[in-house]
Amino acid sequence: MLLFFPFPLYLDAAGCSDRHDPVRAADVTPKMQPKIDTYKKQAAMWAMDPVIVKAVKESNAKGPIPMLGNAKWRELKESDPIVKGLVDNPAGQRLTKWMNADPKGINKIVLSGDKSHRVAFTSMPAIYIGKGKPNFDESFSGKMWQQGESKPDPSTNIESVQISAPVKNGNDVIGVLLVSLTAANLQ
Repeated sequence: MLLFFPFPLYLDAAGCSDRHDPVRAADVTPKMQPKIDTYKKQAAMWAMDPVIVKAVKESNAKGPIPMLGNAKWRELKESDPIVKGLVDNPAGQRLTKWMNADPKGINKIVLSGDKSHRVAFTSMPAIYIGKGKPNFDESFSGKMWQQGESKPDPSTNIESVQISAPVKNGNDVIGVLLVSLTAANLQ
């Protein structure tokens, strides 16, 4: 029997599929890596910025916004006061300034606190709580993280390679800074 699917079918190693979205990924090439490495150094420096560290410390003291999980987050619009507050706060303004200084290279920056909740960002990310995602978990363990392939960013839909850096207060990791790099600029 021959089956036809009206969408691309993606199978894992076991031949199972739990998705039918047309996400395409492309490997990071050796030509792209030097540019990514430069951005990783920049992200590590940004993660030490006093405005960024202060914002994370203050947000961690308050904790995530009560009753706001990923399901409720997806119901919010960019114009919602909660979302606007995370773009317009001092850390959000700093992130936007950095992104706007390199509009071809960077398409989004997101700052998260110790509970993986959003502290500030340049545009609304797809989720509010990032725990369980490698971009948060790896950097919160104290490591720089890099996505192994380029693929559409879940909130901007721009073909991107994400990197993230730990935000530290002294030697303690208190948050994560994620930078979404535009793949076309890395070629």
